[in-house]
Amino acid sequence: MYPYTDNKHETVASLGEENLLFRIRDWLGNVSPSEPFGMGDDCAVLPPNFSKGNLITVDGLFFNWHFDDSVSPKDAGAKLLKRNLSDLAAMGGTPSCGVLAIIQPKNTRLDWLKDFYFGLAETARKWGVNVVGGDLSESHDTLGGYLTLFGHAERPLTRKGAVEHDHLFVTGTLGGSLLSKHITFQPRIVEGQWLANQASVRSMIDLTDGIMKDLPTLLPENHRAGIKINALPISNDTKEASRQSGKKELEHVLNDGEDYELLFTVSRDTDISRFTDEWSNAFDTPLSLIGRILGSDKSGSNNQIIDLESENPISTGTGFTWY
Repeated sequence: MYPYTDNKHETVASLGEENLLFRIRDWLGNVSPSEPFGMGDDCAVLPPNFSKGNLITVDGLFFNWHFDDSVSPKDAGAKLLKRNLSDLAAMGGTPSCGVLAIIQPKNTRLDWLKDFYFGLAETARKWGVNVVGGDLSESHDTLGGYLTLFGHAERPLTRKGAVEHDHLFVTGTLGGSLLSKHITFQPRIVEGQWLANQASVRSMIDLTDGIMKDLPTLLPENHRAGIKINALPISNDTKEASRQSGKKELEHVLNDGEDYELLFTVSRDTDISRFTDEWSNAFDTPLSLIGRILGSDKSGSNNQIIDLESENPISTGTGFTWY
C-alpha cells in the first residue's frame, strides 16, 4: 500500500500531534499499558529485574529500503518488531517491552499508519511485548522508525565462545529471502531459549546479512570455519531467486541475508545424535549440521570460510553490507 496521499483530510497532519498520539494508543490496544508503566509520562517505569541478564536491542525499518509499497502496512509494522525479536532470539532471550520512535511526512496516510500499528500490536501480543513509550516526529520525505526492545535471559548466549572443533548448526532454510521471507519470517524466540538452556551450545547469532558476513563474527581470533556445501539447507525461494538472477543457488544461500535463522556452535564432545533427536522432539523447525570451527591457516591466507570437502576457500560474495 502506498503510504502517502494528496488528500489533506486523510493524512496524519489532519489530526494534529496530540490527537494522533491518542489514536496510536487506541491502535496499540492492550499492548500499551497506562502510565506510569506505559505512554503518557516523560519516562515509562519498568519493574526491576535482578535475577536475569537484561537485554536491549534496537532496529529500524524505512520505506523504500526495508520495504516498499508492495508490502502491506500491517506486515511492515510486524517486521519492525520481528527484526528486534530475532536479535533477542540470538541470545536466548525473552522479550518484555519496547519503545517506538516513528518519523513520517505530514502527507502520510492515516489509514496506512493505523494498519502499521495494528500489525505491530498483533505481533506484540503474540510474543508478550508491551509498547511502553516512544517518539513521534515529522520529516520531509522519510517514513520509518526505530524500535528499542528490552528482554532478559537466564544464560545470554553471545557471539563469542566458540573454540576449535566446535560443530556449526543452522536452523530453517537459507536464501531467496527477498521473494517473501524478509517479510513472512518468524523470529526463533522459543528455539533460541531452548538453545540457551543447552550447556553444549557455546555461541549464537541470527543470520541477517548472510553466512559469508555473519559466520566470521562467531570465529575465535585467527580461526576459520569449514562448511559442508551439500549440507546447507536451501529454501524453495532460493531456486526461484537463482532462476531470476542467473546467479548460482549457492550465492543466494550464502549472501542474500534476512534469513533470520539461528547460526550457532556446539561443543565437539556433544552427542550429536542425541542433540538433534531432542531438537526434533521439541520443534518442527529444521536443523542442519553445516560444518565446524577450524584452527588457523598456517599459509597466512585471509580466507575465513573453506569448503570442507575440497579444502578450497569459499569466495562466493561477502554478504550484505551497508557501506
